[in-house]
Amino acid sequence: MERTRVLVVDDETTVQYVLTTLLQKEGYETESAGSAEEALTKLERGPISVAFLDIVLPGLNGLNLLDRIKEREPDAEVIVMTSQSSSKTAVDALRKGAYDYIDKPFELDHVIAVAERAASRRRLRLENRRLQEEQVRQNKALEEAVKRLGSLNSAGTALAAITSIEDLLDFIVELVSKELDADRVSLMLINEQGTELSIAASRGLDSTIVTQTRVPLGAGVAGRVAREGKQLYSNGDPADPTVEAGGHPGAHGPFASIPISVSVPIRTLKNVLGVLNVTGRRESRPFDREDCSYLSALAGQLAVALERARHADSLQAAYDTLRRAQDELVTTGRLKAIGEMAAGVAHDFNNLLNGILVNSQLIQRDLDQDGVSPDRLRKQAGMVEKLALQGADTVRRLQDFAGIRKDRPTERVDLNDVARRAVELTTPKWQAELGASGISIEIEVSLPSVPAITGNVRELTQAVSNLIFNAVEAMPAGGWIRIVTSGDDRGVRLTVSDTGCGMSQEVQDRLFENFFTTKAHGQGLGMSVVRGIIRRLGGEIEIESRPGEGASIALVFPPAGPPATAGEPTISVHSDVPTKRGKILVVDDDEINREICVEVLEPLGHEIHSASSGVEAAELITRDRFDLVITDLSMPGASGWDVARQVKAASPSTRVMLLSGWSVQQDPEQTKAAGIDLVLSKPVQVHELAQAVQRLLLDQRQGAQPVGAKSRRVP
Repeated sequence: MERTRVLVVDDETTVQYVLTTLLQKEGYETESAGSAEEALTKLERGPISVAFLDIVLPGLNGLNLLDRIKEREPDAEVIVMTSQSSSKTAVDALRKGAYDYIDKPFELDHVIAVAERAASRRRLRLENRRLQEEQVRQNKALEEAVKRLGSLNSAGTALAAITSIEDLLDFIVELVSKELDADRVSLMLINEQGTELSIAASRGLDSTIVTQTRVPLGAGVAGRVAREGKQLYSNGDPADPTVEAGGHPGAHGPFASIPISVSVPIRTLKNVLGVLNVTGRRESRPFDREDCSYLSALAGQLAVALERARHADSLQAAYDTLRRAQDELVTTGRLKAIGEMAAGVAHDFNNLLNGILVNSQLIQRDLDQDGVSPDRLRKQAGMVEKLALQGADTVRRLQDFAGIRKDRPTERVDLNDVARRAVELTTPKWQAELGASGISIEIEVSLPSVPAITGNVRELTQAVSNLIFNAVEAMPAGGWIRIVTSGDDRGVRLTVSDTGCGMSQEVQDRLFENFFTTKAHGQGLGMSVVRGIIRRLGGEIEIESRPGEGASIALVFPPAGPPATAGEPTISVHSDVPTKRGKILVVDDDEINREICVEVLEPLGHEIHSASSGVEAAELITRDRFDLVITDLSMPGASGWDVARQVKAASPSTRVMLLSGWSVQQDPEQTKAAGIDLVLSKPVQVHELAQAVQRLLLDQRQGAQPVGAKSRRVP
């Protein structure tokens, strides 16, 4: 505690002696002076607590000395002594900052009391100031602590959201640089071998230092921290034992000469991952223990986030490796299945082509002979037609499997007819296979009247047939199959249920994958084809099954729209309805397809022109006007899209028909935007082509809107 020092200034030595003696007995440290000038000299020896000043002094008077004392010692309490007291003198003294005044002669007890009150007042003022300063310091420390806590909380939230290791490290060094106003920050990680540190992220360091620095574990400040797992802290004192003399021995490159002020380990419960280093602040203020605590807490959060990110990277790498291996297995399986499928398709097509070839040659042979029955020729031609349609169905199944068909049939279909056809087609096959083994399977059919749907009878029959065959194969010991149609708020439904082995959730999740099968000799194509058909028709598939409890698969379709207007004419090749003859341009790079259009349309009275390419068609379109243009899609030079756009630009009323084997792959919106009024898919039957031409020509004559860019069958 500061000792109370009292200065007595009076030109009378007796007064000096009496007062100093009296105050010394009370425990005060005293100084005395006979003039203001001598008093100022005494002030230079140290601060005083209380001063007794006579008003009348040689040279500077007491009031002037009061001013000098207050300038030098604002906290000193001054007591004015005078034998010529007046109210004006007292007011002047108090106005200048005097604590009190006493009259001469004075009572000794009064002097002691005044001195004690003055000294107490000074001590109280100083204590209050100290407390205020302490309060300010504590408030500042509390604000800093709250700020640091908020920073740590924000950092924790941010670190939890960042998954990239590079982003994690960059975020930390940026945060430390701003939060601590650090001149340089470096974050170093230990290599996989656990032998040395390198800089993974930094602020304020030259790029050469970042790329070249390598610090062996145990070398320098960073190396010691990484090896021992304990922070090193320097407050700028050269005698501090944590300061490395001569830089950082063992560090390679310019980094060896950079002094590290604080280095904290980035550690988990098991090991040290790296270190976080900072140098002095930009404002030259030294780091303190709170800074070190903040860095340690931040490094702890980083360690957890870094471990999590590395674990995530490890899992991702393992997953990628597993996925590549799985993809290779799937690819191998697909290649095998594709080979088997190609062999099967080749076998089917060879049979079809053989039938077409033989019947065509028989027709030619019979035409060269006299007396051949027309019925015989008609039968042979019908067989060629049947084989060609079977081949077209095979191609459509391949397109459904590949998922490339975008056309949607417009036929009104009764699901009850589909169910009957499927049962009729499939029952003989599986009954013949199971009959010899004595296995019994019964089919129960419930087909109440349901609304029609929009679809294709052959495709839907194929889909339901696949479901029946799957149900049969799921019941190796026999059972029953139930086929039910119904209608509800969701649409029209056809459900195939069985009492077979059922399916696990895993099998259900993969049921529609291409090439996925649970059969020993299956190819995994049946259900993918079913899905392709149902999706293309705008339907859904619902599955209910549990292992050992059978399966129920429902095909759900939206009901068809209202039927065509009763008064709308139905055009037929052989009808007596007057037909519209027109000038038609056929554009196709295949000569056979051009000749087919000529053979079909010229006998109906149409004027047919042809072009072997889109470029040739463009020349004809600019020179002449046509009622209808029939174009292929894929042609050298200019595609069917180009032809359609050129036709509409030259003559918006001219109708455009797309006749292509690729048409099922085109988006209806795309074809409509190109100006195509109707799409037919190859192969096309004679009556379909003829009726489509008539419909478009009639639409043109009546000024109707375009038929619409979508595949359809003309009634």
